[in-house]
Amino acid sequence: MADTLTDVLARLRSCEWIDLTHAFGPGIPHYHAFPDEERETLFHFDEGVGATGTGFLAHRFTHIGQWGTHVDPPAHFARGGRFLDELPVTDMILPLVVVDVRPQAAADVDHIVSVDDIRAHEAEHGEIPEGAFVALLTGWADRWPDGDAMANRDADGLAHYPGWGVDALTFLVEERHVSAVGHDTTDTDPGAVVGAGSAPAETYILGADKWQIEMLAGLDRVPATGALVVATWPKPQEGSGFPARVFAIVDR
Repeated sequence: MADTLTDVLARLRSCEWIDLTHAFGPGIPHYHAFPDEERETLFHFDEGVGATGTGFLAHRFTHIGQWGTHVDPPAHFARGGRFLDELPVTDMILPLVVVDVRPQAAADVDHIVSVDDIRAHEAEHGEIPEGAFVALLTGWADRWPDGDAMANRDADGLAHYPGWGVDALTFLVEERHVSAVGHDTTDTDPGAVVGAGSAPAETYILGADKWQIEMLAGLDRVPATGALVVATWPKPQEGSGFPARVFAIVDR
């Protein structure tokens, strides 16, 4: 007899669930051109604390969509691309592949992930399956929540951190037919590329009608293959980005 959905849930609950999400708040690392978060207590249990009233706790959050661990839909960079409310829920649970480039990033903080990096991963762990979510582990999440450490700016103010190369993303999209990508850095592209005023990797992946998650946490706790990722977010109409809650389900 086929497993029921209750059986499937019991099987999943026997696995390890790993949160891949940073908690967000004012002052967290973010793209330098974006404003910081503002948070106001409108209602509070105690008199005189809430700006509007008492009896319960309610906050007003003011932040850009690309805040903390967040999702970027195609519309973030591609005119006419899909907005958040157009991404299907069937995309929110996918096979997870983690490409570990920590040694390359340790040797060169400006490392641009290449097809050779992807092929080296596949030589060790097998071919990336169609429809996968491919996450880039650079080690940068270890620097959270120190914004200066994550930006890693030199004396001239130019940021230095690793990122995706267009050729690697093209390979993943056109040869491996992935559903989405993610990374533990603040940007898709390396810091020096972003600092020079361009974002070719982000432009490519979103222009290819794929979505991505930025500033992932905990990827070092996830195996290279075999896990599932669950990536969820609110459904703002014509949303161009929003904080996401992302976790991995891993066989024990």
